[in-house]
Amino acid sequence: MARPASDGSRHVEAFLEMMAAERGAARNTLMAYTADLSDFAAFAAAKGIAVHQADAAMLAAYLAGLAAEGKGPRTQARRLSSIRQFHQFLTREAIRPDDPTEMLDGPRLPRLLPRALSESEVEALIDGAARIPGANGPLAVAAIEMLYSSGLRVSELVGLPAVSLRADAPLVAVRGKGGRERLVPIST
Repeated sequence: MARPASDGSRHVEAFLEMMAAERGAARNTLMAYTADLSDFAAFAAAKGIAVHQADAAMLAAYLAGLAAEGKGPRTQARRLSSIRQFHQFLTREAIRPDDPTEMLDGPRLPRLLPRALSESEVEALIDGAARIPGANGPLAVAAIEMLYSSGLRVSELVGLPAVSLRADAPLVAVRGKGGRERLVPIST
């Protein structure tokens, strides 16, 4: 059964369609936006307000409720980001005259650095890869050594075409997040 249009669901659907069509959002991104906006819409509906009509006080209450439920700062920040994107869309489309998310502060996120692998952990990974039978063993060893020595993301390595290798220098041209290209040194 379809929800009545007065609950703002048609605006959420239009927002998700825009994210897919105009911004090329990935399936997982769209699923996250859907889940986040559905959760907020349920909160707003419990208060008798359509999702697109929420004010700053309701948004602040929603965020406070997430914290009270024990949701971590990263979850709170992602939900706020989804809601912000949605309200910016509503403002651009002249569905709302204002953006109630402009004055909201996000949660403080802890600054965590990634933990580096120990030498023995790297050796164990390489040894394990070397035990893979057939041609996949040397390929796996090369992939692990490339990741370890270059600092590439796994997604970057997997999508790396052979033409990215530079014949004149120990560099590889990588297209990373946001489609930006950078040169990464590799050990020879």
